[in-house]
Amino acid sequence: MLNLHHTRTFLAVVDAGGFRAASRVLDTAPSTILDHVGQLEAELGTSLIVRRRGYVQPTPQGAAFLPLARALIATAEHARAVIAGGPLRLAASSNIGTYMLQKPLADFSRRNGAHVDLWIGSNPATFERLSQGAADIAIMEFWQPSDDFEAHDWLREELVVIVAPSHRFAERTAVRAEELIGERLLGGERGTGTGTLLRKRLGPVAARLSTVDGFGNTEAVKRAVRAGLGISLVMRSSIADEVATGALVALTLEGAELVKETKIVLRRDMPPTSAARHFLDHALTYGAENRVSV
Repeated sequence: MLNLHHTRTFLAVVDAGGFRAASRVLDTAPSTILDHVGQLEAELGTSLIVRRRGYVQPTPQGAAFLPLARALIATAEHARAVIAGGPLRLAASSNIGTYMLQKPLADFSRRNGAHVDLWIGSNPATFERLSQGAADIAIMEFWQPSDDFEAHDWLREELVVIVAPSHRFAERTAVRAEELIGERLLGGERGTGTGTLLRKRLGPVAARLSTVDGFGNTEAVKRAVRAGLGISLVMRSSIADEVATGALVALTLEGAELVKETKIVLRRDMPPTSAARHFLDHALTYGAENRVSV
């Protein structure tokens, strides 16, 4: 029986025009690409690809197999989609879905030809969707362990103080927690993930901060800070564009490690071949390569 993985490798070699090019497309070692094609040729009992100077091309047998190979892969992908019940359903809490997830999600869709339905909401609503079966996998800012679900550490995100360019802190690169007392702190109120982290890391200082709630999301907070209505603490990734253009200034908080540990969560009984497991592997690889140490 033909190995579909080897067939997909054969198509990558032909489409990319070479073994090394295919290894880059598939993110696989060139030796593995050679091995896959060799095993496929052994299965079919014929040579499929011939090397030319600087490129490769199918042999007559390879050219005859090419449309059949494409049909095999298309049929397999269609069968997987039908059996799996449609696209991968991914739920994410608002900051993760807006600022952290877009690149790894785009990479996953491009590499796997997968369609993903992304839902973004609050952290409690994200877990509710997962627990009710409306999502296959979820990424959240905080997590309460459950016997039915497994959680994997993903990206660590530093919280930074943001101020308007006209603020008295704007010429600095860092600020002490005590200096935030008396400032109008937008967000970070009790019951939020940021508020919980502030109380845990800042101790008595957190109780003396003047927090203002009701902004709803980070975009609203950023606009309010730009307008001079106060300062805030947000994930560094959420203000990269504004800092680059000078619309906001980001400062490190001295003497306190303010880092959010994001989690990828899915049901323990999710099958190994499911799209959720494939995305988990992809996301964990991305996380290992981009994990921030603070």
